[in-house]
Amino acid sequence: MNTLITPDNSLQGQIGKYLVTTGVITPQQLDVCLRQQKSSRDSGQPALLAEVIARNKFASQEQIGFAVKRLDSERDSILFRRLLPLSLCKQYSVFPIDVEGGILILKAARVMTAATKAILISACEVSVTALRVMPTDIGDILRSLAGIYREEHTFESIALRLRNEEINGLLLKQALNALLGEAIVLRASDIHLDKLRDPNAWISYRIDGVLKPTHLVPERIMAALFSRIKNESGMDASDTRRAQDGRLSLINAGAGVEFRVATQPIAGGETIAIRVLDPASMIGLDALFPFQLQMHELFRQLANVRGKTGGLVLISGPTGSGKTTTLYALAQNFSRDRINVITVEEPVEYILPFARQIQLNQLLNEKSADLERSVLRQDPDVLILGEIRDNDTMRAALKFAESGHLVLATVHAKNVAQTFERVLSFCDVATKQEALYVLANQLSVVVNQGLIPKLCACASEVDTESAAELHTAHAMTFHGHAQFLRRRGCPACNQTGYRGRVAIHETVIIPTSTQLRDGITRLLFESIHHFQAVLKMDGVTHIDKHAVMARLLECHVVDAETVTQAIRAGF
Repeated sequence: MNTLITPDNSLQGQIGKYLVTTGVITPQQLDVCLRQQKSSRDSGQPALLAEVIARNKFASQEQIGFAVKRLDSERDSILFRRLLPLSLCKQYSVFPIDVEGGILILKAARVMTAATKAILISACEVSVTALRVMPTDIGDILRSLAGIYREEHTFESIALRLRNEEINGLLLKQALNALLGEAIVLRASDIHLDKLRDPNAWISYRIDGVLKPTHLVPERIMAALFSRIKNESGMDASDTRRAQDGRLSLINAGAGVEFRVATQPIAGGETIAIRVLDPASMIGLDALFPFQLQMHELFRQLANVRGKTGGLVLISGPTGSGKTTTLYALAQNFSRDRINVITVEEPVEYILPFARQIQLNQLLNEKSADLERSVLRQDPDVLILGEIRDNDTMRAALKFAESGHLVLATVHAKNVAQTFERVLSFCDVATKQEALYVLANQLSVVVNQGLIPKLCACASEVDTESAAELHTAHAMTFHGHAQFLRRRGCPACNQTGYRGRVAIHETVIIPTSTQLRDGITRLLFESIHHFQAVLKMDGVTHIDKHAVMARLLECHVVDAETVTQAIRAGF
């Protein structure tokens, strides 16, 4: 009979216990992570418990970091700082893993003398008295060092070498890795490269929704870089006349980061768009919906799936509104080790541990009924559909919800009412009445959202005038004598005053009361345009976007300038 593996008393073990005690993870999830950690150690690839927990998406880096600081602030460096100088690691072919009880645990590719051990002990950035050596090969050491300790080669410096030296495969590989690494550091969601005549060959980053030209590259270097990117992505480098798709990967900070690559011929040349799919940059629900206890409680209830009670959750908004981010953030809250979460996506962007993820293009030749049967045979508890975009996916979503599964999906729509009408618009005449009945009885939550810039921590100047202006111009109400902050600018935010984005949303929560559902059914069968009246029915919770923006203003998350622009843009 299997028993729970008990964590040790090291800092790693204490982190696991703390996360369980505070309710961040369950004892079962800790047991799963401990077993995976033991398996990795037995196979000669040791991993920190915190790394395993984060990799499984059971807790975020922020939650783990908070646990470390609460347990022992002086030992915070054990997880998040270099233990040994890079030069020594390279010189002696070692890689530090952890410190436990004053012992430095490290991987080594060769036998160490007593003198070498003494040098490493004295050079360790935390106080240690001994070493515990785990033998490995030199390739493992080099890969580990490349992942954790960033080489001090910027894209600009390598591009300069490409201008002055003969272009070769090694330099192009270094340039590409530097470009991808720089995008991760800058928190870019996308990289855009334009192969055009000089001086128009730009590399641009999209950061917090804003596209900024960053590197001006000579045309001949850009052409060579395009060929390298295509080859690395599995494309035909010689084909410049048609659009192509591919993928790249990069080891960053010890974890794999995927990049989705798309090429497109344009007037005068060619362009490449690279989407950064960095799991570490995924925004959690707390960061997307800050200071909103009602939304946090809603997400907690949704994630606490018990039995097959059905329900349809729709997340809507325009392109770039963070729908997929919210969907993945919510998916991470499900106890995926306890319930069967199945996703159907086109394409699968982020790997979600312990979820069964289906690439939709594998099912393109199947009819809706075939899709329903094949997925339902997998015994799902929760189904996540990347996007409802046609009659087949709409029918599948409604069928799954009606058969007792919790279904989450995204839809392109401007507001909550249009979200409802948009789903029905996919129906043909023969199925519209049936779909309307299922929607009236199964639709439980609609979140219509957009993203706006979040104030950087450097904001400090008090704004005392905007509260009255917003109240007069847009009928926004605030608590007491509201004072907001104005943006400033610092190196961390590239002098913009903004760092990151938050969701502004309109949300409708419909409980499962039989009487309420009967009333909604009668109302909607009179006219689908009566959905706006549903928002005013007793028992239905309606969270207005203006109320959300007022809350974010009062909590100094955003500034009045951003809110005013959002309202004028139709948010």
